[in-house]
Amino acid sequence: MGNPVLFFEIAGKNGEMLRDFYRDLFDWTILPFGWSIPHFPNDIFAIDPTPPPLPDKGIKGHIYPLSDDMEIDHRVSIFIQVDDLQSTLEEIENNGGKTLVTPQVLPDGMGSIAMFLDPSGNVVGLHQN
Repeated sequence: MGNPVLFFEIAGKNGEMLRDFYRDLFDWTILPFGWSIPHFPNDIFAIDPTPPPLPDKGIKGHIYPLSDDMEIDHRVSIFIQVDDLQSTLEEIENNGGKTLVTPQVLPDGMGSIAMFLDPSGNVVGLHQN
């Protein structure tokens, strides 16, 4: 298998409504992201999509609100693990994609992320440890 999908995001203007919707519909365990990482605001929610007793199954994710100044009002993204964000973004650009977010370092040693638009306009994230 090539580069794995590591996590996903679900975002909209009302993060709490989305949290309740997905928790109630799919029985996902959803906690404020700040419960384990104090630097994250409590309106970002960490998702473990697999209820007990299968804690190692499924892709982790999070739900969060989009700010009013963002041009979009909803989004679902996946994040793909890569060895080198910058070289991957260059390859994406050479193949018809477009860099959307340049590499950004995450707090607490969580690696770095970047985002791009594929040739159809889908938002896809990249993660580097």
